[in-house]
Amino acid sequence: MTFSMASKSNFQCNICASFATAFKNWRRQHRIPLKQIAADLGLSIATISSWELGSRFPTGRNLEKLVNYTGLPPCKLFCVMAGKCVPAECLLAMGRKQ
Repeated sequence: MTFSMASKSNFQCNICASFATAFKNWRRQHRIPLKQIAADLGLSIATISSWELGSRFPTGRNLEKLVNYTGLPPCKLFCVMAGKCVPAECLLAMGRKQ
């Protein structure tokens, strides 16, 4: 899933890849094993692994579980551009609208 940002630049955002990288970095920084997150969320290790590999993106209830688990909003936790984020242009903050 790739979206163009509504800005002056020609920046392209691949939300799945961005999420995968940011999620992996967050998990490693907090030293939480995949199996621990899976157990805590009531999901399979394969599901958590697929998020980290970028082959799947948590949607609906699973995204809600993950946000509650970490205590941080998706646009701050799961975006590699969070430090440079402009909320009015953030696809995660806008509900992934094009």
